[in-house]
Amino acid sequence: MKTFPKTLALAAMTATAALAMSSGMAFAQSVGEIATQMRGQVTNLSLLITVVAFVVGVGLAMAGLFKFRQHTKNPNDPSATMGNAFILIFVGAALVAIPQVLGSGITTVFGTGAETTDATQGFESLR
Repeated sequence: MKTFPKTLALAAMTATAALAMSSGMAFAQSVGEIATQMRGQVTNLSLLITVVAFVVGVGLAMAGLFKFRQHTKNPNDPSATMGNAFILIFVGAALVAIPQVLGSGITTVFGTGAETTDATQGFESLR
């Protein structure tokens, strides 16, 4: 059992060393290059958030519909209350709306020249 922590520590040190040697931002020549690389990474992160929020939102909305069905079959079940169903549907709808809200917020703060994302662009980038 004592060899597992040593193996885990060795794997963590190896992964850290590999990441440190392969980082592209450490070799940037100017602040402008660092900003350009950060902008590319933030754009990819926003696309990831968009896709994950959309998929999880659809899943939660479907779970809410199943809770409605479960409540109609057995109204005395405490885990299938109408409140749980409404919460799941509203949270799912909010998550599906995140891409549009993010786009509106970015346009409001940074103007019309800013890059925005929506659910369609996020899914198309996965190709």
